[in-house]
Amino acid sequence: MFEAAFAAAGLDAVMIPIGVPPEAIEQVIAALRAMRAFGASVTLPHKLAVAALCDELSPAAHDIGAANCLRFDGDHLFGHNTDCHGYTDALVAGGFDPEGKRCVILGAGGAARAVAYGLRTMDAAAIDVIARRPQQVTWTTARPWTASERRSSFARADLLIDATPMGLDDGDAATIDALPLDTLRSGAWVSTLVYHRSTILLERAAQRGYFTIDGRGMLVHQGARAFALWTGTAPPIQAMQRALDASLDGT
Repeated sequence: MFEAAFAAAGLDAVMIPIGVPPEAIEQVIAALRAMRAFGASVTLPHKLAVAALCDELSPAAHDIGAANCLRFDGDHLFGHNTDCHGYTDALVAGGFDPEGKRCVILGAGGAARAVAYGLRTMDAAAIDVIARRPQQVTWTTARPWTASERRSSFARADLLIDATPMGLDDGDAATIDALPLDTLRSGAWVSTLVYHRSTILLERAAQRGYFTIDGRGMLVHQGARAFALWTGTAPPIQAMQRALDASLDGT
């Protein structure tokens, strides 16, 4: 995706994947700083750790407590969170405007927190977070993962977001089938952050006539925001989308 973006923009740059064990993250960041890198994309499990290593955090990274995008400016390291706005960018590009809408997020981990932040900046009317262990959630007041709570929240929802690991494993089909999708209002949207495969949740939602959106758009748009931060130029989003689709679809 980034190689396609650099080529489309005529930039002499490459994206290099680096596997980093947690105990080596500080040394790797120091090496990138010494190499005068544009920056870096950060994946799990490092998003919290790198935030603590930054000289300065964007408001989103500070409030979410995690950074997924690093930008070097000389010796100064800026930490950004492009996941939050990448998600809402993807919603808008897909045809859903969160402003004034009621949203329900399943899960309360880091991804859920980033999504909730993005929805708040887009003036969503309400955001319900449903968690299996709500008493352990410190960044919001989470609702319990009970049948009655899910049904009442779903009935009010314009947008349902799965920010749990359910979509990563077909073995969770029984859990997904237990979600009361039939209680969602007509015209509701159902979203997942999974981008590399079809999920049972979206299949079930589409069968019931709801609008669906997977995680590819979020991946592209968070990357597009990172590209703009690194290069100071407008991201070639269409080129990035084509490259991602070709990679995931094997074309």
